[in-house]
Amino acid sequence: MQIRCFKCQMPIALGRDAVAEALEVVEKEDLSHYDVRCPKCRTTNRISRKQLSQFAPREKTEKKE
Repeated sequence: MQIRCFKCQMPIALGRDAVAEALEVVEKEDLSHYDVRCPKCRTTNRISRKQLSQFAPREKTEKKE
């Protein structure tokens, strides 16, 4: 998942594991968003629960034959 810092416009990459962990925290604590800090300017960027769920890795379903 790629987001862009709203202050300095630096692209921030979140891997599949990071997105899955963020979604887990949001659901566990019943939050509406997840905060990600920009590594360059240290500004907090909010990612909504909806965005996280769109980019969350899908579990593989086994096909039964």
